[in-house]
Amino acid sequence: MIEAICWDVGGVFSGRPIDAVGRVAVDHGLDPDELFSAIFGPYHLDGDHAWHRLERGEIALTDAWGTIEAAIADFGIELSLVDFFRRFGDDPVDRSIVIDTVRNLHERGIVMAIITNNVRELSGREGGGWRSLVPMELMSVVIDSCEVGVRKPDPDIYLRALDALGTTADSVAFLDDMTHNVDAARGLGMHGVVVDADPSEAMAELVALVNRLS
Repeated sequence: MIEAICWDVGGVFSGRPIDAVGRVAVDHGLDPDELFSAIFGPYHLDGDHAWHRLERGEIALTDAWGTIEAAIADFGIELSLVDFFRRFGDDPVDRSIVIDTVRNLHERGIVMAIITNNVRELSGREGGGWRSLVPMELMSVVIDSCEVGVRKPDPDIYLRALDALGTTADSVAFLDDMTHNVDAARGLGMHGVVVDADPSEAMAELVALVNRLS
C-alpha cells in the first residue's frame, strides 16, 4: 500500500532543467549534454561541482554562478543568471495535472512530501521561490538539499524523508525527472516514477501504482 508520495520540484511542478538548457544549446548550436554538464556538473553524482555545492548549501548562488559562467564561456557564449532562470520560466507544458494529482491523492489519505535539490536563495520562505509552484499546504514533509546539506542521488536524503514520514520505503512512491535520482530511490526499496517533459504519463503511472497497491 502506498502511504506517502515524495515529489521532486524542478522538472515536475515546473519545466525540466534539461529542457531549458537544451533550448539554450539549440540557439547556439551546442551539444545539450555538454552544456548541461558545464552548468550542473555530472548530475548523476554528488561531487564538488559548483552547482552541487550550491545545492548542498555550502556556497552562495552568486559565487556558484561566477564559476559556472566561466565554464559556459568556454563554449563561446554568455549566459547571465537572469537569462538562465528566464529560460526555466519558458516551460510550454501545462502542468496543472500535477497539482490535480497531488490534490486527488491527498484526498485519498496519502501523505505528501517534497525531496528537492534546491538553492537557498530560491527557497521562497518569504514568498515566491519554488514553494510558490507547489501546494505547500498539502506537504507534510519537506527535505530541501540546501537545508540538510545532502543532495540527490545520495541515499541519505531519501532516508531523511523516510525517517520524517515515519514509514518504510516499500510504502512510498518517489517522482523525479532525473532517472538516476529515481534509480537511487528504487535502490532503497521505494517505488520510482520518472517524469518526462509531458508529466501526464507519469501521473497516470502514479495513480495506477496507487490503485494496484491499495
